[in-house]
Amino acid sequence: MNRTERSRVARILAPYVALWVLLAVSLVGVQGYEVNRNRQAALETGRAEAHNLSQLMSEHMVHVLDATDRSLTLAKLFHERKIASATFADLVEVMKPLHGVHAERRIDVFDASGRFVRSTHAETGVYSPTIADRPYFASARAGRDDAIHIGEAVFASDPRSTVIPVAKRLSRPDGTFDGVVVIALDPQRLVNVFRALRVGEQSSVGIAHRDGPVVAFARAGGGDASVQAPQSIGEAVQKEHVLKLAEVAGTELIAFASLSEGELLAGHRRYVLATLAMTATTLVAITLPIVWVGFRAWREIHRRRGLEQRYANAFHEARTDGLTGLANRTGFDEAHRQAQLRLQEDGTPFALAFIDVDHFKRLNDSLGHDVGDEALRQIGVTLTGCVRQTDAVGRLGGDEFAILMPGVTGATMHRRFDPIKLDLDATVKRFGWRIGFSMGVVAYETPPPRVRDAVTLADRMMYDVKGAGRNGIRYAVYRNGQLIPEQGEAAAAVA
Repeated sequence: MNRTERSRVARILAPYVALWVLLAVSLVGVQGYEVNRNRQAALETGRAEAHNLSQLMSEHMVHVLDATDRSLTLAKLFHERKIASATFADLVEVMKPLHGVHAERRIDVFDASGRFVRSTHAETGVYSPTIADRPYFASARAGRDDAIHIGEAVFASDPRSTVIPVAKRLSRPDGTFDGVVVIALDPQRLVNVFRALRVGEQSSVGIAHRDGPVVAFARAGGGDASVQAPQSIGEAVQKEHVLKLAEVAGTELIAFASLSEGELLAGHRRYVLATLAMTATTLVAITLPIVWVGFRAWREIHRRRGLEQRYANAFHEARTDGLTGLANRTGFDEAHRQAQLRLQEDGTPFALAFIDVDHFKRLNDSLGHDVGDEALRQIGVTLTGCVRQTDAVGRLGGDEFAILMPGVTGATMHRRFDPIKLDLDATVKRFGWRIGFSMGVVAYETPPPRVRDAVTLADRMMYDVKGAGRNGIRYAVYRNGQLIPEQGEAAAAVA
């Protein structure tokens, strides 16, 4: 496909391509908006799930602490009423109906100095003989009788597990501090409700002090709950997770839930892939007709281009002499008519020369037609080399040639045509051909009455040369209806 064909195809396809671009931009814009909206909806759903999960953990923690509070109150009553140790050991049986506290977890009593006093599970040994340095002990000593105080997780008698101490103040009859009663809660029990939910493979929940460490933590698909690894909520929650917090009413605890954005957006990614596939399919669907139109347009333009080229070749051949490559009579007559038209319309003069090859028949007869044809070709080459691109050179038939030069007047015709005669003579001399040239030149400064009169007058000047002995050139100027030959000859009027 050449440049012209590409230009034509581009002009044909321009409105289709503009429509395609408009549709593509609109489609991509709409799909981009929908993709973003779907992503925001997925994240919003995840935030709602994390919020609900944190609220659930908070409510569960409130429920556990409420049961724990009842158990601690009962143990406090046993201790403050000075009930016997054997009866205190039987407290386990009393606490069994209480929700959230399990019989295998012990209840310990510590005195005002923080030393261990007794336990419901005396046979398991003392895992913490003193708690005087624990923050929850200090908080209980300074707090109210009815408040519970939650400490940081500590190792249980089994070093592989931890417990969360929950304490309540013990008071003497006069209201002074008499120690604490402590229940050890299992962190695993606090997050069992989360494990039952199975919310995502990378989700996690936990319970933490408001400004302190995590006391219970679990991650979906992980091992047992542990407070050793995460020391804070920020450490417990991974990057690119949706985090929601919920206060545990009546405590300094915070329940938190974390859901992975990657898991939340899994459905969104499938939506994006489906959207991209649909967008690509739609673009292909609207592109194929344009490609088809472009192919048909190119094929039609290529076919027309071929027809135009064949017509141009036929047109050129119909106006070109096959032997010399010069214009034939038809082609030369068209150039002559154009020159006449310009002379009539804007006064542009032109010069017309007729050239006849002298003794050409004798050259053919003596050296053969091949030499004669070569002589005609060399004459055509010489004439073409002597003229401008705006000039016209033609072979009118046989051994007759003609030259038309726009813009040449009587004052400039010698400068244009004398070198042509000299070059023609030099050419035949170089080849040794014994021929000459009779030239008649007329400069038309005003138009003759009829177009054919210009040819007639130039032809007459050429025959004047032949009548005077051949191989020469004569000039004349046509002005205001008169042909004015040079060398003082009388002017000839043209009717």
